[in-house]
Amino acid sequence: MSTLEQPEPTPGPLPPRTLTEVGERTPARRPDMGLRAGELLAGRYRIVRFVAGGGMGEVYEAEDALLREPVAVKLLRAELVKKPGAQERFADEIRLARRVTHPNVCRVFDVGIDGERVFFTMELHDGITLAEHLGATGPLDPPNATPLVRQLLLALGAAHAADVVHADLKPSNVLLTGKGHERVVITDFGLAVPCCSELGCGCDMPHLLGTPAYMAPEQVAGGLAGESTDMFALGVILFEMTTGLRPYRGPDAFAVARARLSGAAPSPRALRPELPESWDRVIRACLAREPAARPQSTADVACALGIA
Repeated sequence: MSTLEQPEPTPGPLPPRTLTEVGERTPARRPDMGLRAGELLAGRYRIVRFVAGGGMGEVYEAEDALLREPVAVKLLRAELVKKPGAQERFADEIRLARRVTHPNVCRVFDVGIDGERVFFTMELHDGITLAEHLGATGPLDPPNATPLVRQLLLALGAAHAADVVHADLKPSNVLLTGKGHERVVITDFGLAVPCCSELGCGCDMPHLLGTPAYMAPEQVAGGLAGESTDMFALGVILFEMTTGLRPYRGPDAFAVARARLSGAAPSPRALRPELPESWDRVIRACLAREPAARPQSTADVACALGIA
């Protein structure tokens, strides 16, 4: 029997909870090290406008003065890049991320340093995040979710084929572009915030590799992130897409992260009884506590959902 055919016990319904309880995006803000429109970064990138702020830093639209093409610039938070070894780690991860070339993956171009500022450049895409889309539409029925899920699986599969792990997959890292927001583009591959234990800095500032609401049990426990880690995050996203809720809850981010270390994976059919059993089975398989019990590839997920 395959991992997709081994259901875990089904718990009772989860208490109602809205998507806005744990925000997907930090409200637009301009930190002390923020960039201004018209400013020239590293002598090459002319800032056009502030786009959004998030856990890792701020995103700006810019013009590459050398190539005369628009790009997105992500300025990393100062407290992250000042940690010992952080700049080297980000540079290494960006070198890996550059290997992924796929229509559903945001292409990373380069990493740069301007004084104390560390940034990287990537493709510029207009659109909304999956988090914003779900906030506006609520849960999606399988026919409406399928085109997006198919592209998610293709993007994740392409990254894994290049030995690149996302490690921080979440709806706010999934862009929906095009006139009808029908094209999926995943951003920030391999660029999860490094934890203190990984950097060996010994500081008191807690950092986790990933976002608590989407972290796999092995990430919570301080283990290494791998392809199965992305599969767990995919399961959280699919649960959220089909029910409008996240599978784990708690009074704070760390309680949410710890909640997946005990108990069986919740069943989305407990919230959406009309959800096909195949979707319920796949989602719970992705949410398995043990990495080996999760689907071994995105192709397995696509086949089990009948969307290959």
